[in-house]
Amino acid sequence: MKRSASAAWAATILAVLCGTAFAGEKGNVPVTLETNASGQVVRAFGMMGTARNSADTKQLIGCFIGAAGNSLQAGCEAQNAAGANTMCLSSNAGVIAAVQSVGPDSYIDFARDGAGNCTSVYVANGSSTAVKQP
Repeated sequence: MKRSASAAWAATILAVLCGTAFAGEKGNVPVTLETNASGQVVRAFGMMGTARNSADTKQLIGCFIGAAGNSLQAGCEAQNAAGANTMCLSSNAGVIAAVQSVGPDSYIDFARDGAGNCTSVYVANGSSTAVKQP
């Protein structure tokens, strides 16, 4: 009997010290395209899960990689809720490495120049990114 009273007391103290449990940070970033003064898309970003879960049928964001002979080429594409889209391509080793880290629920942020070349790719994989729903 003494042992169960000690266990109950320990559980009570643990509950008081730990406080309320929270589910963790969750983010939703819709696909967004940024343009320059000339109206050309220079940057796109968003979460894959948010795009998939959106009420519209337009949003998409993702990256891809392909090989031809001994050369690799990577790229990213995005389309916002209004249907505006952009894409970039690169054979730069750094861009290829970033694209290779894209997972099924990644946050992707990429920039492009006027010729459609990827100038930067940022990928984040973490517990706060939206998870795709069926």
